[in-house]
Amino acid sequence: MRLWVLCLLALLFVGLLIAVEQSGVFDRVMGRNAQVTVPVFGDYQRGSLSFQDDNDGGKDVFVAQVHPDAPLILSGFPSYASEQFQLPSDSRPLSGTYNLAFMSDAVPGAEGALRVTINGIKRADTVLQHGPARQRVQVELTPTELAAGELDVRLALVGHGPMAECTPNEALAAVVTILPETGLRLALDKPASTTADRLALWGDLIPVKWGADEKAGDSVTLITAARLVQRGYGIYFGDSGYAGQQLVDLEKAAAGRPLRLPELRYPISLASAGENAGARRFDRETTWRYRYDVSQLPNGELPSALDLRMLMGPIGETRTALFVTLNDHLLLTRTLSDVDQRLDTSVALPAADHAERNELAITLTAHERDELRCGSRRLIAAEMLPDTVLVGGGERVVTPLAQLAALLHANMPVALGSGPLSAPQAQTSALLLGQMNPTSISFSPTQPGSTIEVLSGDLSAALAQVRPAGQQWLVYFPGDEREGAVVERFSPQAGAARAAVALLVTLNRPAEVAAPAAGATGAPRATADAAR
Repeated sequence: MRLWVLCLLALLFVGLLIAVEQSGVFDRVMGRNAQVTVPVFGDYQRGSLSFQDDNDGGKDVFVAQVHPDAPLILSGFPSYASEQFQLPSDSRPLSGTYNLAFMSDAVPGAEGALRVTINGIKRADTVLQHGPARQRVQVELTPTELAAGELDVRLALVGHGPMAECTPNEALAAVVTILPETGLRLALDKPASTTADRLALWGDLIPVKWGADEKAGDSVTLITAARLVQRGYGIYFGDSGYAGQQLVDLEKAAAGRPLRLPELRYPISLASAGENAGARRFDRETTWRYRYDVSQLPNGELPSALDLRMLMGPIGETRTALFVTLNDHLLLTRTLSDVDQRLDTSVALPAADHAERNELAITLTAHERDELRCGSRRLIAAEMLPDTVLVGGGERVVTPLAQLAALLHANMPVALGSGPLSAPQAQTSALLLGQMNPTSISFSPTQPGSTIEVLSGDLSAALAQVRPAGQQWLVYFPGDEREGAVVERFSPQAGAARAAVALLVTLNRPAEVAAPAAGATGAPRATADAAR
């Protein structure tokens, strides 16, 4: 009898445990809610547009960071990133804060912090929580910073991984993602009303109004947005912002070139990029990155070499190596010794390895002789010196897009047409059009010398319905965004059939200048002019 009672109690206990587990009560009590571990990565291209509210009659405003070309993600110890902010000038800031929001994920045993430096002064260190977490930091801006006009905010992920156990050299201990709602909260002496102040609040990312009804025929908005793209401004099409004549007026009042895409002059200093300046102390690996667009280079002249100057040490009793890559193409590998504590070398930068958007990466690795480290670490100090520069003298490039733009300029006016477009499709169309020098082209539907038709949706079906007429090309973005736009001769079987949006360019008169080669891309590797 007692045995039966014990079995019955055991069954009841097991059933109770199952019910509690299924109800989720145990997870809530133990803090193991699975939803917490699902990371959410925001739309970095939107920037902080959805957070640009203003209160107190327009005097309390939010300032977004200067529109980034990539999300800010810091991976491993140490890692570096930077943000730039433009302050309103006509409406003067009286007080303000830098509001940093980030998502972190640190392994158990990692000890790290996110460091904030503003205009060269360390302002905050925030200890990372273990596991996935969303954290916020608020830094009061000083009177000197409020009067600076621009703020250079540098972020550094510093610390080390678990030390209690043996870990492989390549172990990654923490990752931090800067969230789009990061920015400045300012109190102004009067509401921001000028174009310059609005652009500062937007971080040079201009909101373009394009309703969700997929409207067609708003060529004025598309052309104006494209002209802003050509000048280096970011655009974001959505359900609020400027359109039509309002956008035209804003484009006329905007400065010639925004902060985020300055015109470069040789020699180009890599240490001038905020995250590359100053000394670093690292445990296993660190990377200096420099990004540049061909459109920023003087007269389209590619850099011929990287003059690399670095100071480092101590590197004795370690396996220290240097790697240099351009757009993931390996240019240099070198094992370093004690005599390399001051590094002075030149690295050739082949024209064939360049793209429209380029990233140069210099990586140092310093590992212990043993593959595993147990309870100790060895810090290496390194600094990229200010005389690390890109040297000019490379090939000048004439891209197929430049050739096509010259054809359009010789066959004006240009008629622009499109069917219904969603906001993302319209934004892609404006970005493509912005690659074709739209500021020098006159647009009109009356007796056009050439036409540009926006194709979207099922491009395979759209291309099959195109009636060949005159000379025709297709312009579209490939899968690799670094390559820029592709230009190819029209064909129903063209590669544009795999794209979501393409421009069909038709010349109604014979070409009077050189036409783009068939199948050419916008990357300099396909169009470098060696003869110069």
